[in-house]
Amino acid sequence: MADDSVRLLTKVATLYYRNRLTQEEIAARLGLSRQTVGRYLRRAEEQGIVEIHIRSPLLFATELENRLEAAFGLTEAIVVVPPADTDDAVKAALGEAAAGFLQRRVQNGDIIAVSWSSTLLECARHLERSAPRRVTVVQMNGSMDRSSYSTRAEYIIDRIAKAFGGEAVTLVVPMLVDRVDIKTSLLSDSRIAAALEMAGRANVAMFGVGDVSEHSSLYKAGYVDDGMLARLRAAGAVGDICGRFYDAQGRPCVPDINERTLAIELESLRSKALSVAVAGTLAKVDAILGALRGHYCNVLVTDEEAARVLVERSGSS
Repeated sequence: MADDSVRLLTKVATLYYRNRLTQEEIAARLGLSRQTVGRYLRRAEEQGIVEIHIRSPLLFATELENRLEAAFGLTEAIVVVPPADTDDAVKAALGEAAAGFLQRRVQNGDIIAVSWSSTLLECARHLERSAPRRVTVVQMNGSMDRSSYSTRAEYIIDRIAKAFGGEAVTLVVPMLVDRVDIKTSLLSDSRIAAALEMAGRANVAMFGVGDVSEHSSLYKAGYVDDGMLARLRAAGAVGDICGRFYDAQGRPCVPDINERTLAIELESLRSKALSVAVAGTLAKVDAILGALRGHYCNVLVTDEEAARVLVERSGSS
């Protein structure tokens, strides 16, 4: 390249990156068009005159987001870096990130289907009121308390609806009943059937992912006991979404439990414009990986440690 060309590219780059002039100001100063200035800036990068380095404590998380998106075909991945390595700190960070995602992506007229979980509770707590949007927030799995542990489902749905100035539709029924005929009877109620039908046609879904352990929300809420845990593990279950269990490949399992569950069908999550799984910690990696393999989510909000293992186990280098 001629010295004059190098000199001009260097001058344009210096004025733009160091002196902070706009492209319009540089064009007027050097007698060039704005398009020519933009072209010179690109050439300065291509030829190594300008090198851009990003220095941020979140850079590694951003790289993990890109790798998760590529490995699992996600619309978006959000990887948080919690301030401490505790379950509460991870849940709070995940909830805050999920709240930010909703505030950024929710549009007028959206129907948002939401499950109950301790992580979604944090999302609801972190949501701030925004400009009113004509949304409907509908509960997508039953929630009636069966123990001293409260699902806080009504609070979660109501809080999210109020944040957007929308309408809340709750589903005050058990998530799991003893017999199929009880489920059939409950679904004969027009309000219950309408709520589940609305959840099925929602264009946005946000849900937690549970593992198959004594630490899961379903276990704490009394829907799963030690005997059922043993059955689930024997059947190869690794996780649940809305009380519907699946194996390591994301295939639904334990059909007799599934038939007694009042919740959205897993397959319907695949057709949502935005199907958002909010889950983290190393203990839930198997459950999250199963959900990804089952294509139940196209958006994942997770933490740095879980993201790193998910990328490794996806086969991505």
